[in-house]
Amino acid sequence: MSRFARPIVVVSKCLGFAPCRYDGQIISCDFIDRMKSFVDFIDVCPECEVGLGVPRDPIRIVLDGGKKLVQPATGQDLTQKMERFARSYLENLDDFDGFVLKSRSPSCGIGSTKIYPDAEGTVCLDKRGNGFFADAITDKYSHLPVMEDEQLDDILLRDHFLTTIFTLASFRKMSFSVSMRSLIEYHTCNKLLFMSCNKNILARMGNVVANREGLPAEEVFALYLDLLTELLSELHETGSTINAMMHAFGYLSRYLGAQDKFIFLQQLQQYREDVSVLFSLKEKLMSWALHFDVDYISNQTFFRPYPQELVLR
Repeated sequence: MSRFARPIVVVSKCLGFAPCRYDGQIISCDFIDRMKSFVDFIDVCPECEVGLGVPRDPIRIVLDGGKKLVQPATGQDLTQKMERFARSYLENLDDFDGFVLKSRSPSCGIGSTKIYPDAEGTVCLDKRGNGFFADAITDKYSHLPVMEDEQLDDILLRDHFLTTIFTLASFRKMSFSVSMRSLIEYHTCNKLLFMSCNKNILARMGNVVANREGLPAEEVFALYLDLLTELLSELHETGSTINAMMHAFGYLSRYLGAQDKFIFLQQLQQYREDVSVLFSLKEKLMSWALHFDVDYISNQTFFRPYPQELVLR
């Protein structure tokens, strides 16, 4: 556990932290409970923060002369209150690495919230959108990972989210020293992970680390972080991931027999059709690296970007 820096994640308070849903319920989320041993959470309920009690009459998003947040039972228009709260809250946040928000919520939903034509109707529009708090997050922090609780059930989305928050947390911890040596070490042990994301951005990051212009370390770190968040912002493509695994395989193949090589390459081909094979491929490469004492490969975060206890199949 100590090998991983602890990410800081802002989370909807109703997801296992307090019974603050509109109906007074708390929502059980097994994976968030599992994460608590490795992640520091900052919990928030935007609806309580704007003065709504528990339990409370439901609120909804309407498109009635513009996007509004209203409470039909009381006739309250909460749009400005929520927008002011979201802006103030996000401006006062310190270090953090991502968000996990309640799906379908008028405040927290990410692309899953029902939208109504007016306050009185019972039929929502065909399209769905973001809650008001989520809108503020995506506007201000488009470079950081944002997940809904239900997306944590998706093996690839969850893997990408965990990889991102632990990689960002590791950078944050390393950057306290503003040491160029530490940055070089960080870049080296993350090379395969970054290769699996975007080799072009990886090359640009390498140029920043080389610092041929002799920039101050603080400026180098800022430039590097910009590229790091850009690189981590999109899901890994299959081709880039295969390229990273083949790079690792190239270091290890000299120690392997013909049958091991053949089986691995067969499984790598299978990965093109079934992305869940990725985890077993990583485990195989890591086991070879450890067995044959290939430190460059065994030290790569690509194989274990976050604690093994969080790996679910």
